Amino acid sequence: MQIQSSEYPIKVMQPITLKYLFIKFFKIGMVSFGGYMALVAMIQREMVEKDQVIELEVITDGISIASLLPGPLAVNIVAYVGYHAKNKLGALISIIAVLLPAAITMLALSWCYFNYGYKSHWNQVLFYTAGAVSGIILTTGVQIYKKEVKGSMVKNVLCIMSLLLIIFLKSYLVTLGLIILGGMAGYILKLYTPLTATNANSPDKKLLLNWQMKIAVLVLTLIELAYIFNFSSFFQNIYLKISLVFSGISLSLFGGGYVMIPIMQSLLVTNLKWITAQEFLDCIAFSQLTPGPILVSSIFIGYKLTGFMGATAALIATFAPSAILMLVVSKIFMVYKNHTWLRNAMAGIKPVVVGLILASAYRLLHSFPLNLSVIIICLLTLGISLKYKVSPIYLILASLVVGACLTFFNYSI
Repeated sequence: MQIQSSEYPIKVMQPITLKYLFIKFFKIGMVSFGGYMALVAMIQREMVEKDQVIELEVITDGISIASLLPGPLAVNIVAYVGYHAKNKLGALISIIAVLLPAAITMLALSWCYFNYGYKSHWNQVLFYTAGAVSGIILTTGVQIYKKEVKGSMVKNVLCIMSLLLIIFLKSYLVTLGLIILGGMAGYILKLYTPLTATNANSPDKKLLLNWQMKIAVLVLTLIELAYIFNFSSFFQNIYLKISLVFSGISLSLFGGGYVMIPIMQSLLVTNLKWITAQEFLDCIAFSQLTPGPILVSSIFIGYKLTGFMGATAALIATFAPSAILMLVVSKIFMVYKNHTWLRNAMAGIKPVVVGLILASAYRLLHSFPLNLSVIIICLLTLGISLKYKVSPIYLILASLVVGACLTFFNYSI
């Protein structure tokens, strides 16, 4: 496989090992503050541009598929990358590695909280990482724009329209609608322009309808029905209750973890009474201190209920069902991906993805009070990332050091 782009030198892709996937995603998981687009940006910088082990297309395809499915977007994209590299085992190793830092951090915070009433005061330190994360996200948006959008008026229109609508209309339905619109535009206008002719063979039905996929779909359907009809209330075993509730949440989550916060609060605080309102607010605050998806907050709730085993059950139930669904859809996608009709559709979706990436950086910056220090960090990160192949891990760590220093001296520009 080769990357055909002026942005990346032509290079034969090196084989990816399971060890590489674990180490790389563990490192990324340690510093993936700022939401799923921050994690996507780090994957792009580390695996596409720096190590050159996957193509940029893998990232954009992963974002496109994950945006249409339920579950934590960041983990689903990681699952897709791991599956693309080393099939099911690669997906499993990648998910474990990227979640491990956040899971350990949340488990430690939960233990401190329930044993010593621990409260964190690191919010001000992490405040400055928003600048670095935004700069890294912007870099990824620029890189994908140059490869997938630049030079096409239709694609530019789709990109700009998506950027503006996502910024001003904060709804997952808008994002979903734009992705569908982009796919239809790509298919109708035939936006895919291959460098060479492609052969579209008929898909192997055995790949699409094997018994493993049938069982997976059946189990996921039963889990979602159990969640919708509140079957957990009929069971006394707390671990089964935890598994059913958080699995249902995993398969009902569209648009990112923040969308589910009010639903989780209603379910876990009001209906189930597993935690108090204050504990729920604290666990959401703690999830912001961890370098991972907001739904690692399920560890906090599981830990309160039954300790370490409850935290483990909640973690698995939160992330496994949606990841399995992602793998099922990814397998179908890979069977059809070389067909011209799907290539055209994806060519229309990718400008929407670029708009989504750029909007994520804008919204992250505007989620904090306007601060010149954060703006300067963002611009410096953007400039360094575009000019030099500096690992985003080092840029995030540098922003943490700057944040710690400014917080310690109680100083900001």
